[in-house]
This record gives sequence, structure tokens and C-alpha cells, in this order.
Amino acid sequence: MHTLIGIAAYLLISIAVAPLLLLGLYVLADRLGLKVADRMLSLTARLLQWQWLSGGVVNIVGGLLIAALGVWGALSLEPSWHRLAGLLLVPFGLWRAFRGVAVLKALSTIDE
Repeated sequence: MHTLIGIAAYLLISIAVAPLLLLGLYVLADRLGLKVADRMLSLTARLLQWQWLSGGVVNIVGGLLIAALGVWGALSLEPSWHRLAGLLLVPFGLWRAFRGVAVLKALSTIDE
């Protein structure tokens, strides 16, 4: 299980950092006058779309999990202030899921 979590963490970090690194390489290749610079820019744009897609999906899944954790806490925890804390997680989780859907909708309008 630790290996799976490690792989997922490295994958998410690489999706977040790769477009920025490729953009830096594009600037360097453009300054050096290399012909490959234009292809690097189009690859950077494609990587940014992947970044938006993965960010939207992670926000939807994470938001729904946070909301479910809040519902579970409100129904199963004993002191009333623990139940209140669980209920406070529900709107935050739903807001995060809504933001993920908004990111995916924005990405779909860019593709069209």
C-alpha cells in the first residue's frame, strides 16, 4: 500500500511540475534559436491541459471524500462538538467538488 501511495504522490507531483520545467526548457531553446522550441511549446500546452484535467478530477474525488467524512463524523462521533466539526466538513467538501467540476467545464470549453 505504501508503494501505491508513493507512486500516486510522484505522479501528481510530476504532473504539477512538468509543464513549468518544459516551459523553462522552451525559453532556453528559443533563446538558443533551436527549431525544436515550437514543438516544445505545443507539448507544454498539452501538459497544461493534463494538469487541469488531473486537478479537476482530484478536486472532485477529494471533495466528495471530505464531505463523506463529514457525514460519517456527524453520525458516529459522540460529543456534540465533534459532530459539529464533522458537519462543518460537508460544505467544504462539496465546495471543493464544485470547484473541480468548474475546472473540468472550463477545460472542455477550451478544447472546443
